[in-house]
Amino acid sequence: MRREFIGPRDPAWAAFLEAAPHDFYHLPGYVELCARRDAGEAAAFLAEEGGGAMLMPLVLRPVPGAPWRDACAPYGYPCPLFRGGPAPDQVGAFLAAFAAAGAGEGLVSAFFRLHPLLPVPEGPFERFGTLVDHGQTVYLDLELLPEELERQTRVNHRADARKLLAEGYRVEVDGWDRLDAFVDIYEATMAYRGSDAAYRFDAAYFRDLRECLGDRLHLCMVVAPGGEAAAGGLFTDMGGLMQFHLAGTAPAFRRAGPAKLMLLHMRDRARDWGARRLHLGGGVGCAEDSLAFFKQGFSRLRARFSTYRMVLLPRIYRELAADPAGDFFPAYRHP
Repeated sequence: MRREFIGPRDPAWAAFLEAAPHDFYHLPGYVELCARRDAGEAAAFLAEEGGGAMLMPLVLRPVPGAPWRDACAPYGYPCPLFRGGPAPDQVGAFLAAFAAAGAGEGLVSAFFRLHPLLPVPEGPFERFGTLVDHGQTVYLDLELLPEELERQTRVNHRADARKLLAEGYRVEVDGWDRLDAFVDIYEATMAYRGSDAAYRFDAAYFRDLRECLGDRLHLCMVVAPGGEAAAGGLFTDMGGLMQFHLAGTAPAFRRAGPAKLMLLHMRDRARDWGARRLHLGGGVGCAEDSLAFFKQGFSRLRARFSTYRMVLLPRIYRELAADPAGDFFPAYRHP
């Protein structure tokens, strides 16, 4: 079996993605972007045997105050990918290979965010670590008839969007001259919600994200009648799957609800572009909060979001963690 950690420039990474369904979270450039933000190293673990293979995108991070590292998935849903339809036993062998190779590289633990729309075979995963179910996300099936998509949209969402259009609001897509306005709106939204550092992205991140994704990234802005930017969102489009990545609403327009108009416009635009699914995500941390309720108004379809935890060096993990059995993982990084 081939099993090794590879870097973003290794042609094997790109070759794997050409042969397997994936999302933008799996792109080497995106993993590099996340690694810079987390002061880590971008890598992927690749295992191949026969006609089957597994690729795990990773950010390898130094453990503070210790001569060890750990592995964390990049921000978003960068689940392990499989090629060749491997059987459960082969998936188990790939995971065992990762556990052994990771321990050999001095990785104390590994944390993965699984993709709600790219499921993994859960049985083998449960043998080598812990799957944690965090709740539901919302997605739209864009292959449904337009009439059915309308029926699945909450009545007040449709009514509020029509009202905004009647009042003179308009939607602009890929008007990148408004990126700075979007960044200001996003920062104000995160401050209003009291979001933690994991959701705080600076202007450099957004510029680098655009450079990384190119025409696979779209900026959608809702512009008020007076020309002010009322709301904005970033959407990615890859392999028939559109992701609602990051968004915000300007403080002066929160009561008007311009994000409703934005999402309905991008639903229709994504369908015109040939996307099959629009994934909206869930609430903060996948909680059943007001954000989740808002997204649930656009579709009846739900998917599960889970994370996966592996302890690769159990003795070191226990030495580093004040509460090894706590809910936070890895415990030694508890804020």
